[in-house]
Amino acid sequence: MTGDKAVPESGNRFTRFFERVDEVMSPAFENKPVLDEGPDDRSDLGERPCPLCGHPMFEHHIDESTPNVLLECPTDERLPERVASGPLNEFGMPASGRRLEKYERRTGQAEA
Repeated sequence: MTGDKAVPESGNRFTRFFERVDEVMSPAFENKPVLDEGPDDRSDLGERPCPLCGHPMFEHHIDESTPNVLLECPTDERLPERVASGPLNEFGMPASGRRLEKYERRTGQAEA
């Protein structure tokens, strides 16, 4: 009698395994509730400087007629590129985390 109560009533190990997987994974695939956000105020976006030329964004033409959006600056002048003082990650951004730690260890060993 005691052994009968310890065994689940329906299914075998295979079905119980997938029931458990379904139970654990289903919250990840459920729709999240949509939150009401405040009014979207983008009035100051046109006043921001362009990251390429430094002119205000309202002076630019943005061409969205192709899959790749094109930004046309009003001038040929460009801001100077920022020089990275350390290693870069795979996206060309300054490295952080483990990549930076490895770089510091290598450069520390190379100088010693």
